[in-house]
Amino acid sequence: MWVLIAFDLPVLTQKQRRIASSFREYLKNIGFIMLQKSIYCYYACTKERSDSVEKDIKKHIPDNGHISVLFLTDRMFSMTKNYYGKLKVDISQPELFDNLL
Repeated sequence: MWVLIAFDLPVLTQKQRRIASSFREYLKNIGFIMLQKSIYCYYACTKERSDSVEKDIKKHIPDNGHISVLFLTDRMFSMTKNYYGKLKVDISQPELFDNLL
């Protein structure tokens, strides 16, 4: 099961930017991988683990932040399509997650 975190945090002031950066760093420290600047994913082997991660994240929501937690099965996540406009970098999704499986 995959846990996706999508968030919108205020970044108008230096303090807000610091808080947003700290939240991103927190997600990385607990094992999330950045998909986009405000979208992170985590592979949880069990439903219990995904529930535990969600509870932990709820404790760390910054003030004035909006966070959505989505749960996707492996099959649903495998249907993800990534598009990159004129970006010349070849980013292969399977390679990104090989170390997790």
